[in-house]
This record gives sequence, C-alpha cells and structure tokens, in this order.
Amino acid sequence: MALGLKHREFTRHAVFAGMSTRKVLLEEHLPYVMPIVFATFMNNMLWSIGLEVTMAVLGFTNLNNPTIGTVLYWANSHSAMMVGVWWWILIPVVLIVITFIGLFLLAMSMNEYIDPRSRLRRMGA
Repeated sequence: MALGLKHREFTRHAVFAGMSTRKVLLEEHLPYVMPIVFATFMNNMLWSIGLEVTMAVLGFTNLNNPTIGTVLYWANSHSAMMVGVWWWILIPVVLIVITFIGLFLLAMSMNEYIDPRSRLRRMGA
C-alpha cells in the first residue's frame, strides 16, 4: 500500500508544494496506511488470545496462572460436564466469544472511522 501511494497524484502535488518527506508520510500517507496497521494489530491480538486459550486448554502453559484457558483446562480435568457443573465451561466460553466479537467489532468500526475512502463516502463525495 505504501509503495502504491508513492506514485499517486496527491503525493506528487505535496512534493511539488514543497512538503518534506516526513510531512508527506505523516499527513498524506499515514491516513491510508493506518487502517491496515490497525486491522493487522487487532487480528494479531485475536490470534494471540485464541492461541493462549488453546494452549492452556491443552495444558501446555503454566496452569497456576489464572486465565480463561486454564479455567477450561481445570473444568475439563475435573469432568465438569459429567458432574453437572456446566457453568464451569459455559461462562468461560461465553467470555471468549464476547471478547472475540467485541474486538472484531472494534476493529471494523475503527477501520470505518480511520479509512479516508469511507470518510469521503460518508460525506457524500
């Protein structure tokens, strides 16, 4: 994306107007690159949360640290569903789903807010 912005018309206009390279990058290119950076950051955050939960459920992490994954691990190792304490599994799963949906919606709304093309669409241009 950044290499494509180098050859756009507004970049040439900014350079001809005498803007420094730093100012062109910050004022002209950053609004186009920020949605990609933010979406990548949120995607990496979702992956890391999912990976931590998966590793903890499988027992590959420190089980003394209280995380949602370790709660699921201990519920599974104590046969929570067989004993009838289903909320030991339901509540952490609901929390994980709410976290994932919340972070996804945050990423989509911030992408819609930051992206200059969608801002122009909202303004009617």
